[in-house]
Amino acid sequence: MSLGIRAIEPADAEACDAIVRGLPYHFGLESGRAEAAAAVRTQTGLVAVEKGEVLGFCTYVPRFESSAEITWMAVTSGHRREGIGHALIDALAAGLEREGRRILVVLTVSPSDPGEEPDDGYQSTRRFYEGAGFVLTRDLPREWDGDTAVMMVKPLGG
Repeated sequence: MSLGIRAIEPADAEACDAIVRGLPYHFGLESGRAEAAAAVRTQTGLVAVEKGEVLGFCTYVPRFESSAEITWMAVTSGHRREGIGHALIDALAAGLEREGRRILVVLTVSPSDPGEEPDDGYQSTRRFYEGAGFVLTRDLPREWDGDTAVMMVKPLGG
């Protein structure tokens, strides 16, 4: 695979939207799909590209001088578990470290959230982030309607 990681561009928005539509379990709410679509059009981010095709993306926002938060991230369903997500996070972390940031944060659904999950549900999302160096930090039960959010943190730099 000759994967390239580069800054997200306006022309990438429709490809990112298609990735989101292809993951109905993780992006099942229209409001979430609309928020992701807005983020790829307005926030800073990265895309993973192979042979001109966008295979994954992440968007992020600086939170404080020393931190940033991944707001949306997805890899096309046909290319998950191929290292694309890790390549995006590695590139993002390296760029944030160059800016002097020390912490990268992401929110996802907490393991304490009640309810059944399919095999490729949020437990696999948490395992992915843990494999990328994030640790579970704390539940944020009032952050989202209907799900319990958990904050995961990745320390940056030496």
